[in-house]
Amino acid sequence: MAQLHMYIGKGGVGKSTSSSMEAIRFAKDKAKKVLLVSMDPAHNLHDLFETRLGEKQTKVTSNLSLSEFDLDKRSREYMASIRKELKGLYHYQQALNIDKYFNILKFAPGMEEYASLLVLEQCFSENRYDEVLIDTPPTALTLKTLALPSVNLHWVDHLIGMREEIVQKKNCIANIRKENLNTLSEDPIFGRLIRMQKRYAKLKEQLMDTEITEICLVLNEDDLSFSESLMIKEQLKSLSISISKILVNKGSEQSQQMERIANSFPESSLELIPLGDNPIQGLENLDSFSERITMYRQR
Repeated sequence: MAQLHMYIGKGGVGKSTSSSMEAIRFAKDKAKKVLLVSMDPAHNLHDLFETRLGEKQTKVTSNLSLSEFDLDKRSREYMASIRKELKGLYHYQQALNIDKYFNILKFAPGMEEYASLLVLEQCFSENRYDEVLIDTPPTALTLKTLALPSVNLHWVDHLIGMREEIVQKKNCIANIRKENLNTLSEDPIFGRLIRMQKRYAKLKEQLMDTEITEICLVLNEDDLSFSESLMIKEQLKSLSISISKILVNKGSEQSQQMERIANSFPESSLELIPLGDNPIQGLENLDSFSERITMYRQR
């Protein structure tokens, strides 16, 4: 299993640039295979690397590949799979016209977050790479995505209890009518709920395990970026997800703000990306500038 490195932070702080330079640094170890993916709907990787990208993984060096995921496409694929499964479960209720409800459901809130979770789940299952780096969407979407496994687990646990009660009551009626009784293992809806429970529990565990997932918080020295970073820290803490690394983009070692940042994130390593003179684009420029990243404090 690859180790995941998720780059999160306020929009505009430089997550794409930071994750790109970090990917290049990982790829300097030729024994490692590295994948950098973008989950941000406003993809920037193709501009930074000056190459055409899509969901198909594109090699930019011998051991570094890039990919930009289409969240709308993932939403459509998810809806198609659910439509197929529900038609199988409720084949006797075709008169209800399930498709009509799906045409409404595709506009439901939360579909973008779930599409992001599907991409994250795919990244966890990557076995062709040693390191997978993720350039995440803006804060709100990212935090909702990271919260989904815990939120869904809460609902699924309750739905499992409800389904157990429904099957029990159905069996009481069946017993009175001298009909065959159904066990929970024979109930397709209960089976699907159990699969969902295992899936979300695994995702939650992977996000909480720092040996599997490294959360890298990117921020600038300004007060707005710093304030939002503190909010991100509290939100992640409520999900039992810790921040392993802080990347201060366009920072300065002489800045008084650096000590303030260091004191606010005492359990995280702290790295400094200096302000560049020109826009950083192209593999060669990214590679050269990545050499200027310095360690401010080791974890």
